[in-house]
Amino acid sequence: MRIGAVTAGAVLLWSGLLLVNDLLLTEPGSRGNAAHWANAVVIAVLGTALVWAARRYLDRRPWSGLGLTGPRDAWWPFLVGALSWLLPAAVGLGVALALGASVTPAVPLTEIVLSLAALTVLVLLYEAVPEELIFRGYLFRNLTTAMSAWVAMFAQAALFTLWGTGLWVLTGGWDVLAERLPLFLGMGVVLGCLRVVTGNVWACVGFHLAFQVAAQGLLNWDLFEVGGLDTVMGTVFLLPFALGVTVTMLFLRDTGTWSGRVPDPVFAPGERTAP
Repeated sequence: MRIGAVTAGAVLLWSGLLLVNDLLLTEPGSRGNAAHWANAVVIAVLGTALVWAARRYLDRRPWSGLGLTGPRDAWWPFLVGALSWLLPAAVGLGVALALGASVTPAVPLTEIVLSLAALTVLVLLYEAVPEELIFRGYLFRNLTTAMSAWVAMFAQAALFTLWGTGLWVLTGGWDVLAERLPLFLGMGVVLGCLRVVTGNVWACVGFHLAFQVAAQGLLNWDLFEVGGLDTVMGTVFLLPFALGVTVTMLFLRDTGTWSGRVPDPVFAPGERTAP
């Protein structure tokens, strides 16, 4: 019931925002326009509120149990997650350039830096934090109380795929299904694996952020001219999904705990002892 309620809430939140954009004739996907920023803030606030309300009133469990730690404990998992995408992507870029692909700046360097900085904030607010908090935070945590981590990983990946692909079909029609379904499934599996290995949602946020900033910065914001796009897609954007989890394991020197259910205590360790 709780998993279904939060999943339904995520569907209603994003689809409702899409409907509002259609009614207002806005273009939220444009390069950091006012509607894009407004949508990002709305999603960040309402997505966080959704999880907070579910955690407080449905789970009756502490926020800390979700694995979204404070800044002091967040920076290292976040960095590991980002590097787990960036390092394989750098290797992929080298391979792509060696095979004849090209990535050339299309605007001045100052504009590239400012645009990527703005894009980073937008992705954090609109995608990386709310999506990871819902799927690798709330849903994964509740799933692991009823099943082992490896089963929960696939379960949350399936929910993420249905949610993300459904939204794309809603806006782009069934023609996008063949492209978007494997993308969301692959993302869901890899991000779920990172959640198991690190035990921290910020690792998933870092990986998600690096991927989306690179993808949108290269392909959607007209900052670069990309030659040999198929080669770039098959190297820069494929290798991180193939090698990212391995890179994370190498950084942490740990493979995670994949078996056994994980209880969700009423009080987090160090907060209070339950009677």
